[in-house]
Amino acid sequence: FRDVSAQRLIERDKANQLLTARLLASIVETSNDAIISKSPAGIIQSWNAAAERVFGFTAEEAIGRHISLVIPPERLAEEDQIIAKLRAGQRIEHFETERVRNDGQRIIVSLTISPIKDEAGNVTGASKIVRDVTERKLAERERQNFVAVVENSTDFIGMCDLQGLPFFVNRAGLEMVGLDDIEQARRSPVQEFFFPEDQ
Repeated sequence: FRDVSAQRLIERDKANQLLTARLLASIVETSNDAIISKSPAGIIQSWNAAAERVFGFTAEEAIGRHISLVIPPERLAEEDQIIAKLRAGQRIEHFETERVRNDGQRIIVSLTISPIKDEAGNVTGASKIVRDVTERKLAERERQNFVAVVENSTDFIGMCDLQGLPFFVNRAGLEMVGLDDIEQARRSPVQEFFFPEDQ
């Protein structure tokens, strides 16, 4: 007889590690966010399917090339700052910047970058999660423009609920009806803003 308990434990650990590795690989490949790994020198080592969609480069075109492939020339200094932080073992979260696609189109992205460390704690690379926030940023800008137009208009612009109680009146509107703030307007049904014959 031979005691193979230790060997069985090692085999079970290896099987669990393999299962975990497959699970993580599946998560990376099915993520909607671009997930990229790179060496400390900035060489792309992995490039998931979402990275292909976001940047327009296939994995074959990107892997082995420098990450500057997707960085606009005027933003290359950002990469030096990122690498310096990673070498210090720091994580970078939700850093919004601009990147460039294969077709030259500029996109606004949110980056989360984490150092990859070996067993001794040495930084051996970095993983980047890239989320394209271009549409959200454009919508925010359009909303801000709309708000600026409404707020600076000399016309009465207001919104009310179905009971006729205002929940928004611009500054010009408040001045026209002789109110100081929106709280006063919320206590006044819209019909009170009109002459009795117009109500």
